[in-house]
Amino acid sequence: MLRELANKLPFPILPLIYIISGLGLSFLSLNVFFELSEDLMENEVFDFDQVIIQYVTDIRTDTLTEVMKVITFLGSKNILTLLLVGSLIWLIAKRKNYWGAIFYLIAVAGGGLLNLGLKHWFGRIRPEDSLIVEQGFSYPSGHAMGSLIYYGFLGYLVVRSRRGKPLKIILTIAFVSTILLIGFSRVYLGVHYPSDIVAGFSAGTVWLLLCIAGRESIRAYQKRTLPFFKRKHPQ
Repeated sequence: MLRELANKLPFPILPLIYIISGLGLSFLSLNVFFELSEDLMENEVFDFDQVIIQYVTDIRTDTLTEVMKVITFLGSKNILTLLLVGSLIWLIAKRKNYWGAIFYLIAVAGGGLLNLGLKHWFGRIRPEDSLIVEQGFSYPSGHAMGSLIYYGFLGYLVVRSRRGKPLKIILTIAFVSTILLIGFSRVYLGVHYPSDIVAGFSAGTVWLLLCIAGRESIRAYQKRTLPFFKRKHPQ
């Protein structure tokens, strides 16, 4: 109903809503990341880190620990790389979505490089009381950032596809749940502070939205859906 109403308007209201919403979410995420980073550089202690760490320590069980190890594997560098390769093959070979594949690769690979740079910039040491062994610095969480970018862009592709609305809703809920569970698993297993996860989600959101905006710009140019794309260019 909303889309039908928007189509009757003399200007593209839906793209404008998407742009404003994306800018608002990007600004909010960027602000959260900067606030956390500033406090970290000033060696301030995050109270919510200690509260959440104490909570997950109290609920640890052998069975839940094994479950968390499986969940955290879904956000590991190796599994995301394999899943990305499979997704790219599907997009190119089956869907012929070349631009989607290009921006998917940019999103995931670029996000990985960005995370690596941020980790070395801040150089935060991981928590000492961990249930698994991890290498490298802690802030921001690579699992949190990487999973949000990978599953987030996958969710974007699903929403943009021609699949039925019920399936889109189910898959979106599944992707969001996976992202959140991966973030929680990193704190549960003791390899990240909660602030690492929040920072990873925040930075990942900004980068993901930038990549989606790039893909949408190409789509808008191809379909001439934005006013500044409607000018006829000389051949």
